[in-house]
Amino acid sequence: MSNWDPSTVAMDRRELSRLRSLFDTDDNRACCLVVYSGAEAGRALTLNEGANQLGRAAEGQVQLDHPGVSRRHAEVLVDGAQVLLRDLGSANGSYHNDEQVVAPVALHDGDLVRLGSVVLKFYRQRNLDAALHDRLYRQAMVDEGTGVFNRRYLLDALQRAMAQSRRTAMPLCVAAIDLDHFKAVNDRYGHAAGDTVLRDSAAAMQAALPASTVLARVGGEEFVVLLTGQDLVAARVLAERLRAVVAAQAFTLLPMNGGPSELHAQTTSLGLAALTPALREPADMLAAADLMLYQAKQSGRNQVAG
Repeated sequence: MSNWDPSTVAMDRRELSRLRSLFDTDDNRACCLVVYSGAEAGRALTLNEGANQLGRAAEGQVQLDHPGVSRRHAEVLVDGAQVLLRDLGSANGSYHNDEQVVAPVALHDGDLVRLGSVVLKFYRQRNLDAALHDRLYRQAMVDEGTGVFNRRYLLDALQRAMAQSRRTAMPLCVAAIDLDHFKAVNDRYGHAAGDTVLRDSAAAMQAALPASTVLARVGGEEFVVLLTGQDLVAARVLAERLRAVVAAQAFTLLPMNGGPSELHAQTTSLGLAALTPALREPADMLAAADLMLYQAKQSGRNQVAG
């Protein structure tokens, strides 16, 4: 179980006030479970009104692809003010405050829930405590410069997606993305301008992707998109969309050596790889996408390969 204590997070009064206002609205009064263990510690899982199935199955409302968690492990039923947890015949059992769940049990604010090796904490609504855990999660998993996920999150998500794809035969692709000639942007216009191009390009790609798609920054100007449920044909269509939305932006930048402002059009190169039996680990799949990315750059950039 994680030893994270939200009270130890350094935060000024303005940040605390912002979090209170953000999580004290009607839109954020849904129940949630906050992950307290493993690489996803701090992740908040919203529980909607009605039945919420928890487990490794992709069709479940709350997916937990962790060792020891069954495909259909447990269910949380939200019925107005009453919230009930019941086990669904899991292999390793469900536990409520360290007591094994043998019959439906009511959840109360602050209760601990354990499903296999995953420890979670129940919150009746997204209060400040849950918000602080969300903030810790973002610090660990989100790239500060662009607001998209970081390499650590990508590797965890890709590991889970590869395991799920092998179980279900669901197609899986990744796209490796590089902003073309980005060093020249920093050299001519300065790092502040480069940061703007990087951040706005990431935002444009994020807006063009389905909400559930993982976009991560894995290096200076390098990104990866995790495309679950898509074969290479569908992945190429989406990759072309990403290339186009970045190229459609127009940046007005000032050269560092003086002179009038200039228009800058940023382009991208993308490489695609689909999961095959030969690709055993996340690093293998990323290397395959990088190889295609290299081909795109060698062929003149501003294109998709793979």
